[in-house]
Amino acid sequence: MIEWKLIEDETAREIWDRNLVRLADYSPFQIYSWGQYNRALGWTPYYFAAADENDNFTAMCLGLLRRFPLGTGIFWCVGGPIGDIRFWNENLHRTIRQNTGLKRVYFRFRCDRERESKDIQQLNRQGWTKSSFKMTSALSMELDLTKNEEQLTAGLSRRWRRNLKLSRKNNFVLKSCLNPDIDELCRIFTEMETLKNLPQLFSREKLENLFKYVKENLIFYRCEDANGQLLCFRACLIVGNRACDYLAATTEEGRKQRASYVTLWQILRQCKEQGITSYDLGGIDPQENPGVYTFKKETGAREMKFVGEWDRADSDWLRLMGNWSIKFKQNAKPVRKTKTSSEPRFKLIERLTNTFGL
Repeated sequence: MIEWKLIEDETAREIWDRNLVRLADYSPFQIYSWGQYNRALGWTPYYFAAADENDNFTAMCLGLLRRFPLGTGIFWCVGGPIGDIRFWNENLHRTIRQNTGLKRVYFRFRCDRERESKDIQQLNRQGWTKSSFKMTSALSMELDLTKNEEQLTAGLSRRWRRNLKLSRKNNFVLKSCLNPDIDELCRIFTEMETLKNLPQLFSREKLENLFKYVKENLIFYRCEDANGQLLCFRACLIVGNRACDYLAATTEEGRKQRASYVTLWQILRQCKEQGITSYDLGGIDPQENPGVYTFKKETGAREMKFVGEWDRADSDWLRLMGNWSIKFKQNAKPVRKTKTSSEPRFKLIERLTNTFGL
């Protein structure tokens, strides 16, 4: 019999990630350190696993809890749950209530496994509902890094290949670093946000904690000109043989010199060296964000559709209030014009954090 159980933090620290990568649909957003990163931002991480009689994990769920008055809470799962979808049922919801002591839970997840009709049918049978207000696109792009560099280059569009060639002529200096100058990163983000009329993408607190708690699962590169001036930086999250874009920013001068092309290409090369075989370029929206879509599509990546955002709650009114609150807070912010290499889909956790008052 399969039962969900809470894995205590100290035990999860030792066993979570190695069990995670044994499941076919594992996500970098379900790693142990992602929970600790969000703990520093005010969420409480819970590590739940569905185990058989031999204590083998068949499904896993790292969820982030935010408590509210009257025994109510929001449980947010990004990148999962993962594993056997048959067990993402009322038993998981009940286990969450029992272990958190909450009376009412609004449970929302964004699943990054590729969409199949049988999975959608299973979720519907189990009482899940597609979130009425979706914060991100369920579309993404994936690069196959089992190809050699010659094959990857051949897959680039003519324009992407030309821009990569031109950027290489600028004698950029690319540096891998896991202890960056946070002030410098904030300055580049601020410049890009001002130029593009964007809301704040990453606060100092988030950047500091990202490199404090998740740096073992990060590949980060900075791109400097010949004088040491930072023009662009980019980072991806990695676990097992998978990687996904997480943050990126480019100065106006960096855009003129096409610094983002050579920086992404260097990250792809580094991923291949570390045995990464799949690179998720992140969310796309061809209508609203054509620039981002074109940049990613012209790498030769294939388009994917994910299971996406679903939710359930202990009452209809709680589910409605959860969706309404997200929609109201999101619409109150400046509209984001994502003509940038920053990742719209992977900013969802930042948006939710702001939505619920952190």
